[in-house]
Amino acid sequence: MNVTYEYYKDSFGGSLIPENRWISLELKMSARLNQYTFDRMKEDNWPEQAKTALCEMCDCAYKYERRDGKTSENNDGYSVSYDTSKPLNVMLYEIAEVYLINTGLMSLAVDDDVNECNDNCL
Repeated sequence: MNVTYEYYKDSFGGSLIPENRWISLELKMSARLNQYTFDRMKEDNWPEQAKTALCEMCDCAYKYERRDGKTSENNDGYSVSYDTSKPLNVMLYEIAEVYLINTGLMSLAVDDDVNECNDNCL
């Protein structure tokens, strides 16, 4: 676990997600964040920006999951409206970008040592 529920509550100030749902969401969002950063973050040594991004991603996923795509519902005449805006994966990536875009963690660069030659150079 990269971000504890205590961090979510105390440092991030989160209150939306119940503790019994935290572990599952944290694991799923950690996997996504690792995908967005090309596995550059070391286990249990995440920078504060990444922890904050993960907390906000968890909040977003929890809200998205709870509403099941509905924006409104009326039982009297059975009318349901659905959100057709951004898909969850787009919203999550945008959250990660806000916190990590200037850290280099989301950079598409393959190698920081491009000027260094080793035995494999021709």
